[in-house]
Amino acid sequence: MKAFLVFLLTLLSFSPALTAAEAGERTFSVKAEVDKAFLTVGERVEYRVTVTLDPSIQIVSKIVPPPSAAFEIKEAHDFRDKEGRQIVEGRRFVITLYELGEFILEPVTVRYRTPTGEEKSVETNRLYLTVRSVDASGKPKTDIRGVKGVIGLPRHWAWLWFLLVVTCLGGGAVFLWLRWRRGRVETVGSEETFLSPEDEALVRLSRLFDSDLLRRGLLKEYFLQLSEILRHFFERRFEILAAELTTSEILRNLREKEVSGDLVGKIQQVMEAADLVKFAKWRPTPAEIIRINQASKALVESARPRVTSTEAAQALGPQPYAV
Repeated sequence: MKAFLVFLLTLLSFSPALTAAEAGERTFSVKAEVDKAFLTVGERVEYRVTVTLDPSIQIVSKIVPPPSAAFEIKEAHDFRDKEGRQIVEGRRFVITLYELGEFILEPVTVRYRTPTGEEKSVETNRLYLTVRSVDASGKPKTDIRGVKGVIGLPRHWAWLWFLLVVTCLGGGAVFLWLRWRRGRVETVGSEETFLSPEDEALVRLSRLFDSDLLRRGLLKEYFLQLSEILRHFFERRFEILAAELTTSEILRNLREKEVSGDLVGKIQQVMEAADLVKFAKWRPTPAEIIRINQASKALVESARPRVTSTEAAQALGPQPYAV
């Protein structure tokens, strides 16, 4: 009898621990996904938010689409299923976009209540969409049409077509020669011909700052040119193929070349700001644009090699003695 009582008390003492262990196994996860990452203008894409949770957990917020003015919601449907002991539910959205470019579907927050009554929240993952243009037939512009057969010409028209072709070729040759000659004159007189990487970047940045792109509302074009100027500067100064790399790849290459952490931080600040305008449709205020412009010039000046007094004296050459 005493042994049975000891066993019963031991079992009761372990029951809270077993309950806590079972509670620790309760799960709650959220994910977002799309059925295609590349689409054409007006094409529909399915955006789905899926929540996997324990039956004892309760969702307390409505599942909404990601915040964006770029796309239009065509349909919205809820779904619910069961996988083993877990519940799988969520919301499915059918969306479409009418603008070209790269788009980011920002994370969506889902709030839930645990069995103990505590409210928590979790965010979905970020997704990316690319919208490409189409031609009049509905095919992507990258499609290549087949070669058509040769069309025969009547004999009495052949000499006229020959004369027309010769005239066009001659006029085209004269036009190309005049354009080539004007280009040579402009190149010889260009102030950027023998500039250092820093001076060339500063000249190009000043021209961009003085342009009318911002006054015309072409904010994305403005920051595209800013990014291209800096990428060309990185190629000349640090000898990396910056035009073919993403911002994170550029930063990684600069760190591998042992560029100072302070300079890498300045570059990251400006390049990520430009990426937000290009891909996330961020619209900075005039004060923020001025700050980004100043930071661009500052990072170019920071990358300029420092010339010691000895190197400066060697560059000047021997100086005549005073008599």
